[in-house]
Amino acid sequence: MKINKYYILGAITLLTILASCEKNEVLLFENYNCEFRFQDNSSAHPKATLYQNILEKNRKNGLVGAVLLVRDKDGLWIGADGKADIASNVDMQSCNNFLIASISKVFTSAATYRLIDKGILSLEDPVSKWLDEAVVKKVDNAEKAKIKHLLSHTSGIPDYYTLQFELDRINRITNNFTKEKVLKYTYGKSATNSVGETYYYSNTNFLILAMILEKASGLTFEEVYQQEVFTPLELNSAYYSEERPIPEGCVKGYVDIYGNGQYVESEFLYNDELGIGGDGGIAVNAYDLAIFFEGLMKGNLISTSSINEMTNWFDLPEDWTSSDDPYGQNENGYGIEKFNTVHGPAVGHTGGIDGFSTIALYFLNEEATYVLLLNSAGNEKGAIAREEIYKEITSEMFK
Repeated sequence: MKINKYYILGAITLLTILASCEKNEVLLFENYNCEFRFQDNSSAHPKATLYQNILEKNRKNGLVGAVLLVRDKDGLWIGADGKADIASNVDMQSCNNFLIASISKVFTSAATYRLIDKGILSLEDPVSKWLDEAVVKKVDNAEKAKIKHLLSHTSGIPDYYTLQFELDRINRITNNFTKEKVLKYTYGKSATNSVGETYYYSNTNFLILAMILEKASGLTFEEVYQQEVFTPLELNSAYYSEERPIPEGCVKGYVDIYGNGQYVESEFLYNDELGIGGDGGIAVNAYDLAIFFEGLMKGNLISTSSINEMTNWFDLPEDWTSSDDPYGQNENGYGIEKFNTVHGPAVGHTGGIDGFSTIALYFLNEEATYVLLLNSAGNEKGAIAREEIYKEITSEMFK
């Protein structure tokens, strides 16, 4: 995932914020207690002990908590390790909800294709068909961009993650952000490229998609998610709200602000950033996240023609790829990412927000699934541990 953030968390600003924050609230275990809607037989998986040992070994090397899901030829395994809440001393459970950040974009894509399948939207619809003219004229490239350009990050519309957005997000206790307010951060900013010319990851694309989905459906965006994605796939843990962005029972997020291995709760950073559009904000557990990607790719949510449109791959520009990327993402589709891994092609997405790091992959050839949800970020050792979990687990998955 490419998050176009500035990460301008200077020491003086952060000390001021942290000093003003109340002591971390201590909650009871019951606040986080959860259960799956099915009989979890993970302990019976032939590699249960191996998978758990890999998770525990690497989690202890710089990560607060983790939930890992694997579906391989031997079946389903879900495991957890670490803490859901440090201050409350609550252990992580495999059914706990996490904020999945930009993985939410694929949910938005799915909802878009659902409306396309119903004949309400078209990939060729211009943004100007659905947004007010006064707004469209203030966002560079919005007059020429179409829904297909938003889904594929080829609109050239600038990212709202500007320096000013970060300053406001960090320095104000609350911003009461709305989609319209956030979109204003792009006003007066130049397009990154001509419409359709090339790929440039911009969160604004999915902010605008959320506005279009609301206008086209006559529903709130929360209702769109519920009606078009959560309910059809019975994703009972999935949550999105613009009134109360963080659901009860969602694990706490943590950041290593100073890079010294000491984590602090980061809700004061991410709380005001959630529930403002289709680019991030969903909370869900690992099982339902796996069910979403499996159901999406198997045709349980959108039509075959929509799946084909979504997976119409194109190469990413060289400046958006990296030779040391452990996941091997060098292609993109229209609403989903493709990872050309050493184990074969996979589709999915990654996500990152202050205190959370997530990835969900569905391996096409093997029909296997890998989901890793972490509630910590900003630590170099933790980043290495995240990659090691992926490498070691996927190596075992395909033996």
